[in-house]
Amino acid sequence: MQCPKCGSEMAVRNYGRLISVNRCGGCSGLFVTPAVLAEMKDEWMSEMLDPGDRDAGRQFDAVQDIDCPACRTRMEHKTDEKQSHIGYEQCPDCHGVFFDAGEFTDWKQETVSDFFKGLRARFRSA
Repeated sequence: MQCPKCGSEMAVRNYGRLISVNRCGGCSGLFVTPAVLAEMKDEWMSEMLDPGDRDAGRQFDAVQDIDCPACRTRMEHKTDEKQSHIGYEQCPDCHGVFFDAGEFTDWKQETVSDFFKGLRARFRSA
């Protein structure tokens, strides 16, 4: 599988028995299925699968017109509703998610501030 952001080869990385992701050898981006992502959110220390530097990952934030590495469908740019500073790409067909380096770790470690920002955003849209 090739990385949709930098074109480097993505290798399968495992954490425990239930978690398997594709991690880019070039930009350290992660491609993960929704079921695995749910496991990763709750699994202690799963952020070890995302060793990439968030500052280095930010250089790829501008690259948003990408095709899903699994099914080749154009991915959609999404913003996390609780943490609006986190943007990622999701496939509308297979629902796979691509995080730039460091984004998964940031997403998983939701802070109290992030929680209140998310509440404020929901009240504004209501």
